[in-house]
Amino acid sequence: MRKNLLLAAFLGSQSISAQIGVNTNNPQTAFHVDGSKDNNASGSPSNSQQLNDFTIASSGNLGIGTTIPTTKAEINSGLANISGLKFRNLTSATPTSASGQNLGVDASGNVITVPTPTTPSVVTEEVSNSTGFSYNVNDLDYTLIPSSQQTLNIPVGGKAVFINFMLGIDYFTFLPGGGASYYQARLFIDNAPTNVFLTTQERVQGGSQTQYTMSTVKSLTAGSHTIDVRMIRSFNNGVASGGNMVCRAISMSFNASYINN
Repeated sequence: MRKNLLLAAFLGSQSISAQIGVNTNNPQTAFHVDGSKDNNASGSPSNSQQLNDFTIASSGNLGIGTTIPTTKAEINSGLANISGLKFRNLTSATPTSASGQNLGVDASGNVITVPTPTTPSVVTEEVSNSTGFSYNVNDLDYTLIPSSQQTLNIPVGGKAVFINFMLGIDYFTFLPGGGASYYQARLFIDNAPTNVFLTTQERVQGGSQTQYTMSTVKSLTAGSHTIDVRMIRSFNNGVASGGNMVCRAISMSFNASYINN
């Protein structure tokens, strides 16, 4: 009787430590089911053969479609961009919950939590319509258009900023030899000229009017930025260099905005 008990204990210990295979005599893990019975008799099954396998490794990792699960539960669907995981009663039509955490995947395919996006809002800095102020414009340097300067504080990560500028002015000075000079309005960011500008030609000497309308999108880094518009006489066309054209703004609308989310 004692010999039989020892033999049973020995055989039991062997079966507990052995790998168990279902539909395969070549189990690769502690518990290995070969769903289609297509694995090799020896050696590791190919990637395609593993797709119908179910395994539990000695580490406790569970694999579906793989014999070498690297985490507690790993699924290999065998199809690009298809997870292989499906919730039959949870679909795109399911109402969203008022609480909870969004899920995503990292570069390795691990399921992770991701920040809940904030509600998008538009952050705007703008100049109210201004009329009646005068300023001088010549060909020697750009003149800052009064009241056009704005300061925009961009959050971490930077933003694409939509900028819109509309200006209507009167020319008040009668410059000798003039009447057909070119005047340019240009967008400046952090005191540096951008590639956003508009040039118009004075139509008659003195008392003429012109309009500038510019819209653009600029990518700004995190931090504080100044935005303004400046004017210059870009082509004298008979006017002596250095002569000042007095411009008076009769309307101005200038804003810079970005979507914050």
